[in-house]
Amino acid sequence: MNTIIQMIDPARKVKMQSRVIGWETDECVIVEQPVHGTDSVQLKKETTVIIRGIHGGEILGFQSSVIGQTINPFRMVFLSYPSKLEKHDFRKDRRINTAMEAFGTQRKHDLSSLNRSERAPRGSIRDLSTSGCEFSFHFRLETGMPIFISCSLPDGSKAENVLGFVRNVQRNADGNSYGVEFDDRSGSLDGISRFVEMSLKILSRQAAES
Repeated sequence: MNTIIQMIDPARKVKMQSRVIGWETDECVIVEQPVHGTDSVQLKKETTVIIRGIHGGEILGFQSSVIGQTINPFRMVFLSYPSKLEKHDFRKDRRINTAMEAFGTQRKHDLSSLNRSERAPRGSIRDLSTSGCEFSFHFRLETGMPIFISCSLPDGSKAENVLGFVRNVQRNADGNSYGVEFDDRSGSLDGISRFVEMSLKILSRQAAES
C-alpha cells in the first residue's frame, strides 16, 4: 500500500508521520514505527491514536489503538482494526484511468524535441481529470512544486506545457507518484477537457449497455 499517514497522539498532542505497510481485515493495521521530526517515537500498548492519510484520491481518517510492536526484523506497530472509517473524496472532478506516457519538467519545454530524446524526463499519467492527474515519475518532486506536463492524448490531440502544482506525494520502491493540480495560467486546458469528457461519455454509454 505504501500510503504515508499522519498519526496523532491526542493525549500528548504529538503529530507523527508513518506509512501503512498492510492490514488484516477485522484484525489489525500494520504501520512503520512513527517518527516526529527525525526521532523515532515509542508508543505504549493501548495508546489511542488518530490516523489521517490520502489513498486513491480519498482522504481517510480513523481512530485506533496500539496493540503491539516489533523491533526485529523490522520496526513495526500493530494497530487495532478501525470500527469506523471516514472517507472524503478531495477530487473536484471525475477521473479516467489511463496509462499515458508524458514528459515533466520544471520549465516550459518543446514537446517535439523531448519526443526525439532518449534521455527526456518521461513519466506516466495514471489517471486524468479536467483539473489534475496522478503522475508517476522517477524524478523527485516535493509538495508545492510547479511542473510542466506534456503528452499525446489517445484521441490524436496534444497537451503541451500544462502547468500543474504537486499537491500530494507518495514514494515507494518503484518510484514516485504525484497528485498534480492543473493551473490554466500556462494556457488552455481545452484539449484535456474535451478528451476527458469524451471518455466519460463513452464509459457511461458502455455501462448503460452492459
